[in-house]
Amino acid sequence: MSAPPARGALLLCVFLQLCSLLGGQVPNCQEVRTAFHSVHPGSKLVPESPVSGADLQVCQTKGPTCCSKKMEERYQVAARSNMESGLQVVSAQLKRLIIQNAAIFQEAFDLVLRHGRNATLTLLKSEFPGLGTGAQSSVGQLFMDMSLYILGSDSSVDHMVSVLYGRLFLLTYRRLLGASVPSASEECVRGAWKDSAAFGPYPKLVTTRLSRSLLATRVFLQALNLGIEVVNTTNHLRPSRDCSRALLRLWYCPHCQGILGQPACRGFCHTVMHGCLGGVAEVQPHWKSYIDGLGKLAGSMRGEQDMEAVVLLLPSMIKLALKHAVNARTRLTALVSGICGNAPQRVSRSVPAPPLQPPAALSARSVQTPSPDSDETLAGLRREFISSLRGFNSFYSGLGEALCSREAAASNHSLCWNGQEMTDRFPGPGLKRLHPGTESRGNKPPEPVISQIIDKLKHINQLLQLTTSEKRWRARSRGGWSDGGEEGFQSGDCDDEDECAGVSGLGPPPRRKRLRVFAGEADMLKIDSCDMWHPYCCSIY
Repeated sequence: MSAPPARGALLLCVFLQLCSLLGGQVPNCQEVRTAFHSVHPGSKLVPESPVSGADLQVCQTKGPTCCSKKMEERYQVAARSNMESGLQVVSAQLKRLIIQNAAIFQEAFDLVLRHGRNATLTLLKSEFPGLGTGAQSSVGQLFMDMSLYILGSDSSVDHMVSVLYGRLFLLTYRRLLGASVPSASEECVRGAWKDSAAFGPYPKLVTTRLSRSLLATRVFLQALNLGIEVVNTTNHLRPSRDCSRALLRLWYCPHCQGILGQPACRGFCHTVMHGCLGGVAEVQPHWKSYIDGLGKLAGSMRGEQDMEAVVLLLPSMIKLALKHAVNARTRLTALVSGICGNAPQRVSRSVPAPPLQPPAALSARSVQTPSPDSDETLAGLRREFISSLRGFNSFYSGLGEALCSREAAASNHSLCWNGQEMTDRFPGPGLKRLHPGTESRGNKPPEPVISQIIDKLKHINQLLQLTTSEKRWRARSRGGWSDGGEEGFQSGDCDDEDECAGVSGLGPPPRRKRLRVFAGEADMLKIDSCDMWHPYCCSIY
């Protein structure tokens, strides 16, 4: 009577020994239930004791298992979610860097325009009060158009400057030169400033400098916004069916065998991530070109391509243009009379002509005081941002490594999960026979959403290259500004034949008027303590 129990005990021992030889062990389903409930609380899908697992599709094993097909499905959903959250975690720092700086630079550029507008309005009110509110509204419209332009509007810098000087000339002709203008001739007079060279070389100088600096600013902001889009797109990639199965094998199949808390082999993890992120790797060369191009653009945004420098000097150029017209009163009235076919009547001969201030004097005042700390200027902010961004130069080529680094690594001589069993001999991604379900899918073409962002990166990279390499934009003096006031602006766009020789004395932009966008309130611009889209999340000194 004792033979059958003895025979059963012997068979059990043989079974356990066989499981041990196959690298497995009888799992403790109670521990598996605890782990599964951390993923799906309250679920009753975990069997009370090990089962054969004949219905499993991915987590198949030669020994007993604590998983069912329903558990496999739930684990696969968890694996997809884990992958998506992992992508967001490893890219969080990069995303925060670009978003934060896009907000900072947008607000800083708006700040520069507001400051330039207020300075110009103050100058007109104090120097040319006779122009009235018409000049104030014309200047306000110019700065509004400039703000819209850097945000991507289809407006033309040449057109917005022409409109400004056309409106200013009508007011100047009538109120500063003392000539009457019949209502029928207003449009003609408004357009006569070009043929009469009423404002000398200054309108062309303003157009040239604004065109260059505003375009550089516009492309810079476009590039930052595209960077945000690229990171957001790769952040929210949905794993494919093959990827989901591979992730299930990587992260949750060990649970079915009662292997909890043990790390996956690094080579196995790399193989899975390469298969899941094969299309994303195509972004890397274009991403590197993007960072290089953005760095070159940031470095070139000085002199004629520095919006801050140009806008801060704009009030002085408008002032000199108006004085140029006032000093040419007699010549202008005769020329406009011939152009517009009307004989203007002198309303007043008592309008004094303000003395034309020598441009050299303006230059001398412009360089009296040293500039503030460079780290508090836009140039300093750009330099700091690009330096931080270069740390992500190889972000997409190292994305799989970053995801695997989040997992616990096996210590020396310890076992790791290779996709089928615990082992200490898994040489790397090249070994696929141990886990046939995780073969690389890197040869597949990129997903449509990845192809779209690659095309957008190619386009912005072309814009960055064109903006920084246009030879006709090179000024003879470095950066387009003179250090001594003698060669302040000389380029193919405005030379001596255009009567630009007399404007060289404008010299560099007024250093003492440089905006300090951070200073003591830098923390206000941090995302954690200030709404990045708030219009006054910045300070000026």
